[in-house]
Amino acid sequence: MHQHQLLTYMSKFNLPEVSVDSKTECFTAEEYEELYSFMSRRPRRWLTDVEFKYLKQHYVTVYSIPNPSPAFVDMDCNVQIWYRCRVDKTVYHCSNYQRRNSTRLNHLVCLEQTVDANANFSYRVRPERMVPREFYAYVHFYCVHTFRGNPHMLMYSSYRRVAFHDGLVEDLGHQHDGFQDVRILQHLCARVTGYGGKVYFVDAPDVIEGRLREALL
Repeated sequence: MHQHQLLTYMSKFNLPEVSVDSKTECFTAEEYEELYSFMSRRPRRWLTDVEFKYLKQHYVTVYSIPNPSPAFVDMDCNVQIWYRCRVDKTVYHCSNYQRRNSTRLNHLVCLEQTVDANANFSYRVRPERMVPREFYAYVHFYCVHTFRGNPHMLMYSSYRRVAFHDGLVEDLGHQHDGFQDVRILQHLCARVTGYGGKVYFVDAPDVIEGRLREALL
């Protein structure tokens, strides 16, 4: 896909602002801003062994605790499931909420997480340097889980391997699954198929414009 084709598509890609009916059941956990809320509640369920493993990995990272740890001995693996997440005026869906005949893709998201740019080097050679980095993922479901007495608003997602080409984001396939806090959500993305069957992710217009400007420098 060429840049001018992407720009043409981008001009048509506009996420409408949404209004939530006052009768819609919403949930916002303590310590979260009112910008964040869950909707479309589903029955509580037990996490699978694989999901529970990823949930522990999430808390290991967030709280900097070892694994194994006594904190995980009696950790509840039962969560409250939700199918939609509202962040300000954008409503994110999940793959479990997607209808089979739906043509909309409201669960492909861009995330921003802080990572160590020198993670591949020993701290003796290069010190830790934390920088923001963009990731792309498909959200499977949202949930509320209580850990250390605090409710956490989480999403379970499949991360994608991507490559950036002159401002374009090419999808290279599945990378890994995991839980993350919903506060790292940045924006919804679109998915388009280009020349040779290659799949590209389309970001918000202002993000694409900034990336294209950087590529031309």
